[in-house]
Amino acid sequence: MNCTEKMSVYCGMLRLVLTNILLVFIIKCATAQNYTFSPSANYAGDLSMDMYTEHYMYIAHNQPDTAYITWRVVENTCPSEWDIQACDYQHCYTGLPNNGDMNGVPAGGQGYLRMIVNPFNTTGTGMLHLLIYPTGQPNQYTEAFFNFETTASSVASVESELESVAFVAGEIVYSGVQSGNLQLYNSNGQLIHFDESHSDSGRISLNGFSAGIYILRTPGRKSYLFYKNAN
Repeated sequence: MNCTEKMSVYCGMLRLVLTNILLVFIIKCATAQNYTFSPSANYAGDLSMDMYTEHYMYIAHNQPDTAYITWRVVENTCPSEWDIQACDYQHCYTGLPNNGDMNGVPAGGQGYLRMIVNPFNTTGTGMLHLLIYPTGQPNQYTEAFFNFETTASSVASVESELESVAFVAGEIVYSGVQSGNLQLYNSNGQLIHFDESHSDSGRISLNGFSAGIYILRTPGRKSYLFYKNAN
C-alpha cells in the first residue's frame, strides 16, 4: 500500500470517528430535558402563623414521552421549629425527605413540588434549595428555590383568630369556622368531603379512610394538615 492509499484509509477512519462523535452529541442534545417552572424556579411565599399553607411549584418538561423527574434538597435554612411536609407528583411524604422521585409525568403534562408549611409561633425567613434532574442523571440538574417568610400581618392575625381545628380520635373537630365551603382533600389532591351548609362547629370522621395525609380547607382560605394512622 503506497502513501496515498494509506492517507486515504486514515482519512476515512477519521471521518467515521468524527461522524460517530457528532451523532452521539446530537442524540444527547435531542434527549436532554429542559424544564419550565411555574410560577418560577425561585418561588417566594408568605406563611401564616400557627397554620398550614400550601406552596406549589409546577414543572413542565420538553420530552415527547413520559419524563421521570427526581428532586434533591441541598440546603435548608428554615427554622427547625417550622413543620414542612413535602409532596410531589402523585406522592406525599411525612416531613421533608432529602430527595424524592416523581411518578412518570406524561408528555404535555407537568409535575409539581408542593410544600405544606406551618411556622407555628416562630417568625422568620427560610429557604429550600433543590436540584431538579432527570431520574438517574444527577449531573443534568436545574436549581430551584422555595423562599418563605412570616409577615407582620400574619403574626397580628393570630391574636384575633377564633377558628379552631384539631384531630381527635380519628375525627377532625372544628369550631369558629365561617360559613361557606368546607373541603377535605387526600394526599393525591382528591376532594373526598364537601360541606357548603355546615354549622360553625362540628366533626368530620376519618374512620374508614386509609392511613395518610389529609388537608382540610376552611372558608377562611386556611389549610390544616392531619396525618391519620392505620386503623
